[in-house]
Amino acid sequence: MNKLLRKIICKKPFDDRDIADALFQICDDTHDSCNCNCPVYELNNGCVKTDKPFESNQGCDCFKNGRNMLKFLREN
Repeated sequence: MNKLLRKIICKKPFDDRDIADALFQICDDTHDSCNCNCPVYELNNGCVKTDKPFESNQGCDCFKNGRNMLKFLREN
């Protein structure tokens, strides 16, 4: 996230890879205890994003995947 913020602050170009890396870092910092620090969790009304809601122990479909996180955020 710091790398992306530095680019924004210094008005340097950034791309989707920079955004995905920052989203990954948010997930990595939060570990497996999803909370509102994660924009996916927050946008999903405080729920883990999953395409398989009835499977037990199903984790977040975006877990430690910045590209999936970015895709979900853009779609919603």
